[in-house]
Amino acid sequence: MDIDELKKLLKNSTAVLVLDNGEPSYVILDYNSYKALILKEKEVKINNIEKPASGNGKERGEEREILERINKDILAIKNEIENEEKAIGANTEN
Repeated sequence: MDIDELKKLLKNSTAVLVLDNGEPSYVILDYNSYKALILKEKEVKINNIEKPASGNGKERGEEREILERINKDILAIKNEIENEEKAIGANTEN
């Protein structure tokens, strides 16, 4: 690493640079600088790369079928819960 670059980095800093065999190994910071560095929000870039659509649409059709089955299962469970709640309500009234 270039010594001039290291000098520029440390010129206006309260940090101490620790070298190991002439290469920067650690940086020692005062607590407040370290805390500010750690607590600072970090932007995370997420690249969503969509797969190109297949010519026959088979994958999308399969996904749609799975979603439809899941939705039907959810509706069946909701109906079952409602029926059980009604049965419990009827039993407690008697």
